Amino acid sequence: MPVASAPRPSLAHADFGRYPPDYKALVRTWSESNLKGAGELQFGHVSRPRRDWAPDGAGTLYGWSVCAMISAPNTYGEYTGPQTFWFLIHGDRVVTIRQSDVISPGHRVDCSDGLAPATG
Repeated sequence: MPVASAPRPSLAHADFGRYPPDYKALVRTWSESNLKGAGELQFGHVSRPRRDWAPDGAGTLYGWSVCAMISAPNTYGEYTGPQTFWFLIHGDRVVTIRQSDVISPGHRVDCSDGLAPATG
């Protein structure tokens, strides 16, 4: 049975928040606080932020998405290899994550680098 796609929200008036210049630190802090083997996590590529959204109950979360390749030790102390984690950042915090290539039905994780905002 096919899964219906989530309706794509209107992005015209979405509040994505400011671009998170400290996104790597936010990803690291969240990971060290929430993943097993926090002191032994190995971080690979962390993509630059891009505007994105995720469903949240009856509403929608907006922010800047970042993908990070993270490897953690298993219970035997051996590293499992890098796993992809998707983070949605709004303001100065991670508001939701996925350890999947799907954010919601019909809305896939995009781990390509976003564009840094122009500086004047």
